[in-house]
Amino acid sequence: MWEVYFDKKDGHEIMRGAVKNTIKILTIEDDTAQVEALKEALTVAQIICVEIHEAADGEQAMTFLNQEYPFMDAPQPDLIFLSNHLPDMSGENIIKGLQRDRRLQNIPVALFSEEPPRGSEGFSFPSNCHMFKRPATCDEWIYVLRCIEDVWVTLLNMAGKPHM
Repeated sequence: MWEVYFDKKDGHEIMRGAVKNTIKILTIEDDTAQVEALKEALTVAQIICVEIHEAADGEQAMTFLNQEYPFMDAPQPDLIFLSNHLPDMSGENIIKGLQRDRRLQNIPVALFSEEPPRGSEGFSFPSNCHMFKRPATCDEWIYVLRCIEDVWVTLLNMAGKPHM
């Protein structure tokens, strides 16, 4: 059984547990209820030790990822949970921004949408981008997290460090 609790550090909630390797997740989501549902699912499922960093829109996410003010000490996330329904930027545009930066282009992205995203002409989603139907319940979040955890553990066992 994992020992899990949330703690505040530099304005970010950190979920701590009895795991050596903490996985850093950046959530890019303007719906705070979705972020809270994710945190509840992580706690209920007792899956992993996670640092959750939050960005409410695409501009804030890119500022965080580029370690610009006020996120100069922001860690590079191991995984990004991206809503396809942001007020200022599409998920596709954020993914394009990640692909242009060598430091960020290999970060696995879980893209959440109500309907399957359709890439614009000439754009195909990279292999490290995985699409999921937006979870509506804690059980659906747990299912998504278990799928991601299975892939993560498999990659760790194969290579020592996950590269999706």
